[in-house]
Amino acid sequence: MLLSADYSGNGSGARRARKRSSGESSGDGQTLRSSGSKRKATETEEEDEQAEKKYRKCEKAGCSAIYPVCFASASDRCAKNGYTSRWYHLSCGEHFCNECFDHYYRSHKDGYETFASWRKVWTSNGKSEPSLKAFMADQQLPFWVQCTKPDCRKWRQLTKEIQLTASLAAAYRCGMKVNNVKIEGPDQCSQPEDLEVLTAEKCAQHIIVRGLVRVCCVQELDRVLHFMTRKGLINTGVLAVKQPLLPERYRSKKVIVIGAGAAGLAAARQLQNFGTQVVLLEARDRIGGRVWDDGSLGVTVGRGAQIVNGCVNNPIALMCEQVSARFWDHNEFFAQFSGDHTLLTKGYSVLLHKLAEGLDIRTNCPVQAIDYSADAVKVTSSNGSQWTAQKVLVTVPLTLLQKNAIRFNPPLPERKLKAIHSLGAGIIEKIALQFPNRFWDSKIQGADYFGHIPPCPEKRGMFSVFYDLDPQGKQAVLMSIMSGDAVSAVGDLEDSEVVDECLKVLQELFTDQEVPDPLNYFVTRWSKDVWAQMSYSFVKTGGSGEAYDILAEDVQGKVFFAGEATNRHFPQTVTGAYLSGVREASKMAAV
Repeated sequence: MLLSADYSGNGSGARRARKRSSGESSGDGQTLRSSGSKRKATETEEEDEQAEKKYRKCEKAGCSAIYPVCFASASDRCAKNGYTSRWYHLSCGEHFCNECFDHYYRSHKDGYETFASWRKVWTSNGKSEPSLKAFMADQQLPFWVQCTKPDCRKWRQLTKEIQLTASLAAAYRCGMKVNNVKIEGPDQCSQPEDLEVLTAEKCAQHIIVRGLVRVCCVQELDRVLHFMTRKGLINTGVLAVKQPLLPERYRSKKVIVIGAGAAGLAAARQLQNFGTQVVLLEARDRIGGRVWDDGSLGVTVGRGAQIVNGCVNNPIALMCEQVSARFWDHNEFFAQFSGDHTLLTKGYSVLLHKLAEGLDIRTNCPVQAIDYSADAVKVTSSNGSQWTAQKVLVTVPLTLLQKNAIRFNPPLPERKLKAIHSLGAGIIEKIALQFPNRFWDSKIQGADYFGHIPPCPEKRGMFSVFYDLDPQGKQAVLMSIMSGDAVSAVGDLEDSEVVDECLKVLQELFTDQEVPDPLNYFVTRWSKDVWAQMSYSFVKTGGSGEAYDILAEDVQGKVFFAGEATNRHFPQTVTGAYLSGVREASKMAAV
């Protein structure tokens, strides 16, 4: 059964009623009886004072519970709402007595093993200090649940034996018995196909936490959701949003985003979901920036990025779970990231095109100038078209900023210019080859990639690893990379000559098999790509990672910057670019 006591905001116990004498007098005995009554009243007051001393207040500063009540009732000697040598404070309405403390804390008491087992699990999970107060809050506090009747909405305390579940919270009404609540989850086939936005109504039933803190959490849910949404911690990615996620005060009137790569798309999608009017200008005739998937060889080959750098807590992994793009081949472990690296066999473009759905994107619009000298920011393209907005977000590659591809009026601050030029722009080129058969299968024994150690330092970075892009299928496509000095070594070669160099390496690796000529191939040329001229940013020798932070700073609250070269923690990655776009969307919503 559920308790019927309403939550009143104060859990202090009712003070015991005091008995007082009230002598009746009449006739001749009035004086005597009056004196006796007075004496009895004095004795009663002394008893009351003694009784008062047997109560101990909570010593926590600011606690309004004058007469605390023990919620634990774990010990046979529990003080309940009476005297204890010490009260332990969890909240103004939640305390436990010293007797119940001893029940769990003292090794000779019955509850010690329960506490010790919990402490072992708590410590192994790397949480905070496993104190007895933490144990009480985690294991012994009662749950609170709100009546779902619109005309009631009172909070009720569950008995200690009842565990709160999302289904119970969603269906609870005052006086309900647990037996009347359907606990099992809904049929999975009845779930909506589209992913939905988290709202206070949907989240409240899933806040499963003991004690009165649950009341506060539910009451503050709107503010928490608005904060987490603005920060991009929830309600992000490729969700379909039917109405603005944030109140009017968080929406910029109009924003122009320059560059439709991962950073620009992330920011534009986030801002539009907030309720901001967004126009996205892209110099190319396609979206994606340095993400460019090629399907000409029978499988998807990323001419640019194709690997997710660590899948745990990665927003790219989240988006893969959202459009169900679970076509991943596990690559290898790297200590600097959490979880496996993963190669997206369908490429990043699937995700970026989903991000782009519903956005106002103008392609073939190279931005030439940004004038932020007035209240409104004016953006001019190379064909003379102009746009104005309250704020502009620049997400172009670092090299274009270094080469002044966009003119700023007034010029960017000297501090930012120094940061721009203190970072380096690196190049990685790729080669992909389609063969008539999978000649490597018998030797690599099912691996989805294999490596190559160069014979001399001069060859370092030349075809150091080969990826099998259809390891479980029948397509025979290998992809390899050229990095470091190897990029300049092949810079002046024709594509066919690069292929010949690659085939020589494969012939050295597979001496027992015949390496056939490829049916088709391509070689990337990012260094000559007019709208990239680079692959990734890096800190030059003698430089500092602080340059990433400075590059990420806004100018006058009107010009903002995003992209992998603005993300100190995750540079050189699509994840870093995406997170930088979400970051700037949050900043623009707050400024």
